[in-house]
Amino acid sequence: MANNDATNGSNGHADEQPQGLVYPCEFPIKMFGKNELSFIAAVDAVVEQWVPREDWASSKQTPSKNHRFVSYTIVIIARDRAQLDQVCAAVTACPAVIMAI
Repeated sequence: MANNDATNGSNGHADEQPQGLVYPCEFPIKMFGKNELSFIAAVDAVVEQWVPREDWASSKQTPSKNHRFVSYTIVIIARDRAQLDQVCAAVTACPAVIMAI
């Protein structure tokens, strides 16, 4: 017999929360740009607008094979969805960033 109670959701369990991030959480932001100090400085300045340095869990730079480009990953402690959306939008809009994931 089917359960038509809408409060139970599609899986029949009223207490289950949707899958996703639980805040605060560590979240990696990976950016690519030219292998220049100005790229790192520009990205750092953008991220710091939304995430204080004490909430940077780690950062890592990896040059491309020919050293023309660099991937730069900053793992932040995201406090909420709004902060995460803001920092990701700001990084994507940064002219020094070729691509962000």
